[in-house]
Amino acid sequence: MRVAINALFLQEPTVGQGRCLYNLLEALGQVDGVTDYLVLGPKPPKVAPETPSTFHWEVAPVGGPARGANLEKLVWEQLGFPAAAKRGGAKLAHIPHFAPVYRSMGIPQVVTIYDVIMLALPEYHMSPSAQLYTRLVSQAARHADSIITTSEWSKGDIMEYLRIPEERITVIRIAPAPTFNRVTDPERLRAVRAKYGLGQRFVLNVGGMDARKNVERLIGAFAAVYHEMREPDLKLFIVGDHTKLGTSPVYPDWRPLAESLDIGRQVVCARVAEADLAALYSAASCFAFTSRYEGFGLTPLEAMACGAPVVCSNATSLPEVVGSAGILVNPDNTDEIGAAIYRTLMAPELNADLRARGLAHARQFNWRRVAAETSAHYADIAGR
Repeated sequence: MRVAINALFLQEPTVGQGRCLYNLLEALGQVDGVTDYLVLGPKPPKVAPETPSTFHWEVAPVGGPARGANLEKLVWEQLGFPAAAKRGGAKLAHIPHFAPVYRSMGIPQVVTIYDVIMLALPEYHMSPSAQLYTRLVSQAARHADSIITTSEWSKGDIMEYLRIPEERITVIRIAPAPTFNRVTDPERLRAVRAKYGLGQRFVLNVGGMDARKNVERLIGAFAAVYHEMREPDLKLFIVGDHTKLGTSPVYPDWRPLAESLDIGRQVVCARVAEADLAALYSAASCFAFTSRYEGFGLTPLEAMACGAPVVCSNATSLPEVVGSAGILVNPDNTDEIGAAIYRTLMAPELNADLRARGLAHARQFNWRRVAAETSAHYADIAGR
């Protein structure tokens, strides 16, 4: 059987969907030596994993006159990819992001939908053109042969907002990349602290700064902890691009709040090199994640895989991901968030216990399992 995979997001290897696609392809090459894979993109991929001879990589450029990036993306997804899959003799197509093909040229299609944030959260309503695109792919999703999603929570949202029956949705939980392991080398930990201006102890937040990430609550909670502990070098490190703050309602600027709470100098915000993330997670005294909405929420799991004690929101899919290996808190209760961070910092036995539980919990999630379940799903759908 030949399976065509839309590899568009290998053009964006640092975003979540690009990273997941890379990890899936790499793991499929390790666990599935039977299926013939046709990996298709409109341009050569910016990154590509090592794959065996059962993987055939092809570039199918979007022809015609010059177009804007969004229109080229649409033409590739709806015309270029299905046509290339048909020419390549594919018996099944997998679109690993929310871009199902409206007319699939007779090829059964599996679509991965991580979440439906644009439908579920009013503050994420988009431009008129983006809304038209969302209507198109939402209608197309109802015709897909199968939907893969990453949590029971997202499955429920897909059923509610896209009106897709439960029996056509399969949950396959994703995993941290294999590079996320605990770093114990003291020199490497010292170097990453020095690089980002951090002391021996700091609270870490990774996962984005858009409105649903609820960073303002985290700022308020950290301020209470900092003023209670009176530890001058304690900092909150928020990983992200500070130039986005205040550019739209989706990216609220929390810096005036930090200044008003007299912690402006204690909050560090910076972009981080991918190669530094595992060391940062490992060095953190606490990883705090206060998001109000996640289709899966990978960064708490990455933190656990590196041995960081995790304080995490109890909203949407996050209890499924974190389980009992972290402290779950109400993301709208600043006092509860602050109390959990304070306990993690001030109780060495609890801190060590959370590290150990997180490491054990994260080992249940790995990309070889994801790939094995995905490959089996391909065979099941093709067999139908």
